[in-house]
Amino acid sequence: MSWGKLPLFLSCYHCSKKSTRQFYTNFNDNNHNNYNKKTPPLKLPFLHVSGSGQPFIWLHGMLNSVESDSVYSLIDFESLQDQLSVVRYNYCDKSVDGDYSWPALTNELISVLDAQKHEKILMGGLSMGAGTAIQAAVQYSERVKGLILVTPPPAWEMREKVKAVYRKVISTTNSKVVPELLKRIIQLNQDPPEYFEKNHPGTRQQLLEHRLSFEPKYYTQIYLGGANSDFPSREQISLINVPTLIIAHADDPNHPLETAQELNKLIKGSELTVISNYEDYQNLQNKVRHFILKHGFDNKS
Repeated sequence: MSWGKLPLFLSCYHCSKKSTRQFYTNFNDNNHNNYNKKTPPLKLPFLHVSGSGQPFIWLHGMLNSVESDSVYSLIDFESLQDQLSVVRYNYCDKSVDGDYSWPALTNELISVLDAQKHEKILMGGLSMGAGTAIQAAVQYSERVKGLILVTPPPAWEMREKVKAVYRKVISTTNSKVVPELLKRIIQLNQDPPEYFEKNHPGTRQQLLEHRLSFEPKYYTQIYLGGANSDFPSREQISLINVPTLIIAHADDPNHPLETAQELNKLIKGSELTVISNYEDYQNLQNKVRHFILKHGFDNKS
């Protein structure tokens, strides 16, 4: 199952009010779609922007949000603010009527880039966010400068079982209350990993509170999006030709290491980093900074 492991540690709510800027964009465009380059008008989400400089856009995981990513992430956003502008947003502004399938989220992403006049950008994402970033790299390769893919979710043959679980969850959801089955599933998710919780006690409880705080109908929509989504084909992914950093946990059953390893084989020149303990987590921050310095400023954005 892919419940979405978060990425990036922030010590306070999306950085601070001084360093975080919020933008609301209403952008109507008819130039982008997954298949025919035409899309209905989109009302785009609030943008949470930290730091300054060239942009890095981040896509959160399933049952995650800007708020929960500010509690725990595998990538420390705050440490990147002296290098670039970190752009984050909640998909569809957490709308209970939103389309959370990865093709639809790719439309939203591209329209955000158009509205902000970013021609080519470094982007990253966690779990379903990684799936959306991959979809964008396949469909809109000219818009992607580089990829940071954190704990990619089950894909292809492995995803069929995940979709079946998601459909079972959908059958229990309603517009009034969060069903007990879903509460148990969320409570069983061991985020953050034990090594992080040990060094930052109380993080797991904060994440649990965020994941149980959505409107009841939102869970129906987010799981429906996941049930209707998968990676592009292996052949399509093998054509991705941008610098790519893949980050995985060694023992995360919801985000199998096998998926990250296969992406590493498919994407030419990609690098795979596996995290097992807190020291690995700390070293990862330096690796991410190095990747961004090397690949984030070589093209117009």
